[in-house]
Amino acid sequence: MDYIIAIDHGNKAIKNIISQYNSGFTVSNTQPIINEKLLEYEGKYYSILGERFPVMTDKTLNDNFFILTLPTIAEILEKNYQGAKKREIILACGLPIIHYGRQKDEFRRYFIRDNIRFIFAGRMYEISITDAHVYPQGYAAIMPHFNHYKGLSRLNLVDIGGYTIDVFTIEKGILNIKSCISLPTGIVTLLNFIKQEILTLGIEIQEEQIEDTILGESISFFQNESIKALIEDKTQSYVEELLDKLKEYGFEMKINPTIFVGGGSLLLQRYIENNAKVGYVEFLDNYANVRGYELLAKQAIIKSR
Repeated sequence: MDYIIAIDHGNKAIKNIISQYNSGFTVSNTQPIINEKLLEYEGKYYSILGERFPVMTDKTLNDNFFILTLPTIAEILEKNYQGAKKREIILACGLPIIHYGRQKDEFRRYFIRDNIRFIFAGRMYEISITDAHVYPQGYAAIMPHFNHYKGLSRLNLVDIGGYTIDVFTIEKGILNIKSCISLPTGIVTLLNFIKQEILTLGIEIQEEQIEDTILGESISFFQNESIKALIEDKTQSYVEELLDKLKEYGFEMKINPTIFVGGGSLLLQRYIENNAKVGYVEFLDNYANVRGYELLAKQAIIKSR
């Protein structure tokens, strides 16, 4: 029996249906002292912790995203499939709309491999990835909620990811292909800009600290109010500029409902909700795309039988 495992391969984070981690790892030829989130594959040790890799527009150029896929497969096998160790896997995954048409076939081939042996968290796995179903990000996220929105004459969907912001409209349940745009100004661009601004003050700040500040969380060691104000000001400006740009592209958000998807959307939620340029908005959680990939793959497999 093939097991369907859905994964969101974001430039900022890797997500499965139950957890997420940064899209990065450190590699060593010898076993490190810390064994948490440790992957052993083809004689090397990969610590799936720490900072993400730089943004990649084509994730098939090296094995990084394949390696990052193995721990999340192991997690799903343990938690959803009673620790199955020898299985054939069908991946359900996605790409930004701007890359979908050009990259989907290569992205599918990238993952299909036989006789994959690896150890994660001390457990051995022997799997084969027999197929990979690839879907457009954002559109997949709304599929589990399709019946709820299909009667609306016009619905905007904005998926703010790490690298891209994918935007399109759905009209009475049908995707308007002509409306699809993808902007290379995802949340990573905001985080990098803020890091550079603060670096000019002689302070190096981590992405997680910026994110906590944007979320309004109290950071006990963070006493510099001017830095906090800088982060909030740049975030507000980012949201203003994004909404203005979407308005220029014809996405009316004052009178048409808008669904926001992706980790970037959740990070900016309070800034978006409090902006006078939007009307009715909803925010889907961090795993909306993953659930959509899984649903679409299951439907495709049932139809093929």
